[in-house]
Amino acid sequence: MIEKSLDLEILYHRYLDVKRLDMEGYAQSMGDSVDFCIADVVSQYDAIDPEVEGVVDRITTINKQLNRGFEETLADHGLNYGEYKLLLRLVTRTEDNRMSAGDLSRSLMLSSGAMTNRLDQLEKSELIRRVRDPKDRRGVHVELTAKGRAIIDKAVTEQAAKEIDVLSVLSKRELGGLNTLLRKVLTSLEARADGNAEAAS
Repeated sequence: MIEKSLDLEILYHRYLDVKRLDMEGYAQSMGDSVDFCIADVVSQYDAIDPEVEGVVDRITTINKQLNRGFEETLADHGLNYGEYKLLLRLVTRTEDNRMSAGDLSRSLMLSSGAMTNRLDQLEKSELIRRVRDPKDRRGVHVELTAKGRAIIDKAVTEQAAKEIDVLSVLSKRELGGLNTLLRKVLTSLEARADGNAEAAS
């Protein structure tokens, strides 16, 4: 009886494994939203390479999904994108979570007026404070408050968890391979952009 029960258990697990494989194959054969769009476009335009179009469209669609999740994270913490970037800059670029207003403005490529408006809002929310530069009375430093540090830490951590969840369908090896391929494409694009900039100057 024991041997028979073990045999049945083995068969049961094998059956589940086969069914799982069948479902994975079925999902792959069904395709995604991009497959259907490409089929329509390719039927009208011979110049389109379906494989290239598939990569571009999937990157675009995934980016939209990630951005939607990011916007939800920001909204949950009462931030907009510009405020998030400013708080993150204070955390990542300095050891004391403090930068001069000028350096912060240049690093974020903001005009003095736009920087002032952003700092006003963040200071009103008690996420940053302005302090005098001890070396220059006319200078102003922007300092992250304890509340600001708590907010940016939570926002970054929650968004990271969302992104990890999205890409959890890939193994570590697949993630590494995907990064390698995307890095190759991005490096080529950035080299072209640099070349065009030099030619224009």
